[in-house]
Amino acid sequence: MEEDLEFIELFEIYKGLLTEKQRELFSSRYIYDLTLTEIAEEDGGSRQNVFDAIKKVKAKLVEYESVLGLRSKYSQIKEATREKDQELHEKIIEIIGR
Repeated sequence: MEEDLEFIELFEIYKGLLTEKQRELFSSRYIYDLTLTEIAEEDGGSRQNVFDAIKKVKAKLVEYESVLGLRSKYSQIKEATREKDQELHEKIIEIIGR
């Protein structure tokens, strides 16, 4: 469950770098909580193909984070401002949308 939340966070940050199909598959599984079978039925593919495609999306999200590190940077900024200035912290959270 915790791992799913981490992938959802990464998805929210990097979804613009994914194809429309990748976004649809990931959203169906992790946002709308559909089973692989339900997604496959909607998509007209097999459960295994859906599983493989979602696995590739998750690998892409991890790769994007390892190269760009935006999630890590957001966390560092949030923590640093929280300790120093609540008003600044709130403004930064508003800007980065987290």
